[in-house]
Amino acid sequence: MTLPAAVTARLAVVLVGSLLVLGLTALSPAIELDSWLALVAWAVSASGGWLGVPVVLALGVGWIANTGTFSRSRSTVAVVLLFGLSVVLVSSARCNEHLLKPAIGLPRPNFHELARLGVLPSASEFYQVGDKQQRTEELRNRFTTESSARLLPRLHPLIREHWLVHTGYAFPSGHALASFTLATAFTLIGLRLGGRPTWVTWTFLPWAILVGWSRHLLRVHSTADISAGGLIGIVLGLLIAHALTGWINRQPA
Repeated sequence: MTLPAAVTARLAVVLVGSLLVLGLTALSPAIELDSWLALVAWAVSASGGWLGVPVVLALGVGWIANTGTFSRSRSTVAVVLLFGLSVVLVSSARCNEHLLKPAIGLPRPNFHELARLGVLPSASEFYQVGDKQQRTEELRNRFTTESSARLLPRLHPLIREHWLVHTGYAFPSGHALASFTLATAFTLIGLRLGGRPTWVTWTFLPWAILVGWSRHLLRVHSTADISAGGLIGIVLGLLIAHALTGWINRQPA
């Protein structure tokens, strides 16, 4: 199914607008990380992580498989969508974490903040400690040392643990990459396969935007990190959606 020109134009505007909204995070004030707003940001962030993305994936596939219009069986479409999107999400996450991020090597903003407060000697020295697990252990030791602990900003326990666990490099944001890949794919697949109700089609990208904003509010990613992740996710989402809908719309032999 080829999209009407008006729908294609609307999709392009929404995708470009989504990236522009991510760019506005540069203007957002810092929030207290022990506040209710910080907890909301933490929950939204979790929806774009390794626990939340599979839930969104399952819901999106179920919605398309049960309400879309196509000639193939609904169970076949569900399996193909689930498998294809899962492969892209896992592959892109591994490439980002093990190839792209280490190659660029940008520290996370919260480690620059900890260095400014005197908890760490410097962000660059912290990343020389070793792998992510070793950096987590080093950071946990510093967080529990009395002299360093009193220098820490006020952190809710959940956000404190989030800072301790996420000690990889920053650029680009993996959460933004995954959420925008999934959101873009479901938006285009929904438009091309006629998912109903139609308003659901346009709910995925706002979710991805909120995930990107949450990463900035939690101070674990900069605007550049989430914008780059969002851009890569949009490109991947368009490619996989085009490939999957092309196969689904092809008349079975």
